[in-house]
Amino acid sequence: MLYALPEYEPSHGPGEEEPRRWSSLRPAAGPQLTLVGPPRLPEAAVTPESLWRLLVRVLEVLEGRRAVGQLRALLSDAAYEALLTRLRTAPPGRTHRLRRLRACYPSATAVEIAAVIDVAGGPTEPRRVCASAARLEREGETWHCAVFRLL
Repeated sequence: MLYALPEYEPSHGPGEEEPRRWSSLRPAAGPQLTLVGPPRLPEAAVTPESLWRLLVRVLEVLEGRRAVGQLRALLSDAAYEALLTRLRTAPPGRTHRLRRLRACYPSATAVEIAAVIDVAGGPTEPRRVCASAARLEREGETWHCAVFRLL
């Protein structure tokens, strides 16, 4: 047996008009999506080869094969301090090898990098793979590494 539900909406007083009910959705007329092409590279884009060279230089510093002062002009103050901290806390004898590098250009003055790095420790440590993230920003005509993280 079915029973009718009691009225659950509040009654409207005299002089009040009934609230408008939602109407069903109507199909949109015309195209709703705009196709956007791939982003343009900035005019003075950093080439993948130069990005590769920059990361190899940073890895050489981490291995102790390059002096950290050689990268001072390429790194922001925060990235330089982070690299110095990693040098002080990293165990000696590790080797790093850059495997892959991907870059994206979120704006005309920035490049974001993701990299895959092989890290080999001493003879008793197993080889492992790390990720790295970096952001380069253009200041005038020069590019500086604003952030570098070895994850």
